[in-house]
Amino acid sequence: MQSKYFNEHEFQYAIKLLEHDPYGAKERFEAYLEKYPGDYYARAYYVMLLTRICLFDEAEIEFETLLNQARYNKFYDCNSTKKLGGFKYNILLCELKLLGAREEYQKILDLLRHNKGILNEKNYRFMDYYCRSKLGLISKKSAFQNADAYRFNQAVNYSEEVFRNHIKRHEADYNLEADSPNETVFSPDFPTEKVINEIKKYIPSDKKLFPGYFEDVYFFKFDNCGRINNKPTNYFSVVCYHNTTNFITMCPTNEYYSSMPVVDLNYLKENEKDNKTTIPSQIEKFNRRFNRK
Repeated sequence: MQSKYFNEHEFQYAIKLLEHDPYGAKERFEAYLEKYPGDYYARAYYVMLLTRICLFDEAEIEFETLLNQARYNKFYDCNSTKKLGGFKYNILLCELKLLGAREEYQKILDLLRHNKGILNEKNYRFMDYYCRSKLGLISKKSAFQNADAYRFNQAVNYSEEVFRNHIKRHEADYNLEADSPNETVFSPDFPTEKVINEIKKYIPSDKKLFPGYFEDVYFFKFDNCGRINNKPTNYFSVVCYHNTTNFITMCPTNEYYSSMPVVDLNYLKENEKDNKTTIPSQIEKFNRRFNRK
């Protein structure tokens, strides 16, 4: 017998859309919650979805409404239910995401310390480190040495040069001779330096996604800019620290959402006629390496 409070099949369908089509997921969640308004577990996911597409005011209103309604619901007041555990965890994520969007770093630290052990240790450490760096509690002279050194050090002592070195793993020259090429590779004629300088005109802006706690993702169109698993793409994404031009990474992408504004940079191609002596041979090598017909 189907529950009148939730529908697992419809809920899971909306969840699948969340990562790859957040705008479609928004429509699906709203239709679902109209039918099952008492599914507060799903409503928490909806709040996180609203933060992902940068509807922060709407997300905060929905979050406060959710907390007030769940507080008086007997099902969510039962500490023995497995679903309640997941609900409490999602509530914590909602609050952290909203605080991150508003750059409330001290409040994030306080919340983290009251919930230590709940979050994944790797995520906890970076969130704690990032917030302390934004509050000036970490010396810029300090260097972090581990597998996550790049993002830790960039958080406290950002360097565009380090970023440019970081994205070389996505450039054609780096991958032509690599034993295991990257899954996402820019074409050899992609004007990396010119593009980086150009995208600064459009960042920061509200044409972005906010998928995590401290990062913005922007999408740009540049025809034949690269390949993903040997398949050509016309889009690339840029990830920055929230509300800054501090770039984290840049790479070709096929995760462009048609309902989201995208900046078309194809006008840069009009001026790309000065590398004819060197680029063709690189393109030939690139096409052979990546089996392009």
